Amino acid sequence: MTLLLERHKQAKALITDQLTKLAGIAEAVGMRTLDRDIRASRIPKLESEHFHLVVLGEFNHGKSTFVNALLGDDVLPTGITPTTAAINHVVYAAEPQAKAVLQTGEHVQLDPGALDEWVTVTGSRSREVRYVEVGYPGEPLRESITLVDTPGVNDLNEQRAEITYGYVPRADAVLFLLDAGQALKDSEREFLASHVLEGTRDRMVFVLGKIDLLSPSERDAVLRYVRNELGKFVDEPVVFPVSARDWLAGRREESGVSELLEHLSTFLETDRAQILLDNAAADASRTAAYLEKNLGVKLRAYDLDLAELEQRVASVREQLDASKKTLDGLHERIRAEGEAIKSQVHLDLETFARKFVEALPEQIDAVDGSDVKAFLGAFVEDKFREWSELEGAKIASMLEHLAEDVIAVTNENVAAASAALADRLGPADAQVDIDIDSFKYDVGVYAVGALGTTVFLFINTLAGGLLTLAAPVFAIMVKSKVSGDIKEQAKERVPAAVHRAAEVMRPHFDQVVDEFNQRLSEFVISAGNTLYKGISEVLDQTLEERRTRESEIESLRSRTNELVQRARASQELMKHLRENIWTEETPAG
Repeated sequence: MTLLLERHKQAKALITDQLTKLAGIAEAVGMRTLDRDIRASRIPKLESEHFHLVVLGEFNHGKSTFVNALLGDDVLPTGITPTTAAINHVVYAAEPQAKAVLQTGEHVQLDPGALDEWVTVTGSRSREVRYVEVGYPGEPLRESITLVDTPGVNDLNEQRAEITYGYVPRADAVLFLLDAGQALKDSEREFLASHVLEGTRDRMVFVLGKIDLLSPSERDAVLRYVRNELGKFVDEPVVFPVSARDWLAGRREESGVSELLEHLSTFLETDRAQILLDNAAADASRTAAYLEKNLGVKLRAYDLDLAELEQRVASVREQLDASKKTLDGLHERIRAEGEAIKSQVHLDLETFARKFVEALPEQIDAVDGSDVKAFLGAFVEDKFREWSELEGAKIASMLEHLAEDVIAVTNENVAAASAALADRLGPADAQVDIDIDSFKYDVGVYAVGALGTTVFLFINTLAGGLLTLAAPVFAIMVKSKVSGDIKEQAKERVPAAVHRAAEVMRPHFDQVVDEFNQRLSEFVISAGNTLYKGISEVLDQTLEERRTRESEIESLRSRTNELVQRARASQELMKHLRENIWTEETPAG
């Protein structure tokens, strides 16, 4: 699967070169934070360009078997039960190898032939793992392609669900695996409708697996049905019927995998590669424009006498301080609203447990004693599941509204600081503005980046995490064989089990809210620091130059004009590259 075509390499080299030059301009203008960001983050990210093919699907749909089919060998553990517990990155390596990246950040080298303990549901070490990286000399992995095998999208374990949903927005392509025997279940429809962002759907390729279990006429009928139903969620859905087992058994022609690989090759070599280049060029262009505006501040400063410049800089700093003070005040609001949300959840949980206990005697009396003995624990667990899913949706809504308000206040303060800078020190021919996109903190990026996941996730993660914690409580033991005694024992033991389950769940709710709000606070801190540093560094250097190099103003002005021209040239070059990125032309540097 050849990915990095010569044109692609040339365009990437050109963008990398421009980013390097922009970092030099940032250093020259005193913007040390931007200089470090370009050199330490943006350039390495572009140079190490990895394309992630993320395999999604419900558990027991054969995702690991499908990944093995793409690789042509049994690389990942498979089975008839939902096996994958940790995310698996499969990358190219000359020889098979593996390592586990733990929650602590520690790396542990593994035997690639013995991954079960680290990546499966029954594995004793899987809960310690953030992800497992498996190296294998598979043809599809060449040219920096990473296959990502995920837990099931209906797996309610909190950690696994967060990783699964968190990968979707960042995937270069998503292979959504459906089961031909039960295609498009209600849970799959719900996932596509609620958990997949609009911008991700055009990257989804649907794989209808296990077609070897159907007759030819059944295959045609199921395929027509799936394409028609997927059209309700995705415009012109791309669907490939495949049989991983046929492919692995050497029955290549009837497996359908070759057609899928050909489609992915075309997609990755053209469309997705060009999209990534376009995004990188757009980022470089925005950075150049941002630098040009800051250079405009310096040019304006050279036109003012020192006393007036100091007065105007002081005025800008007042606005900066006021904006930062407002942002700092958001921490108390986040804390207070988080406590209010937790108090509401505690009340809801207490009310649910009390009403549940009050209703149980009548429910127990209405059924046979044998059924009570056999199904009581499952019944109580199901009721807790229903309630926790509803409560999860309620919490998600409250946290989402809080996040939206915090983001709005943050953006307003960035805008106020930008306006103050433009008013006091902006050049006459250019509005000085700080685009919030330059900070990467717009609402869309924040929702799936800074937070690590979308708030929709809480509907699933809360229920799964809570039920896992409370599972021992639901094992309600009723020993009698007499129907009447069974019911009496159940009435005696269930209330304590219900209240104990509520006690176990309460701190977990608190932890989820606290972790969400911690990330929200970190966002505010980062945005405030970026805002303050981005402007202050330019002002600091500008004042220093005026105070110590007054006799060199003309040479400083000339040098700054030269940097302005370089920034503008970079913008023009990136504009031309973006205009021609979908053609055969790659502009020269």
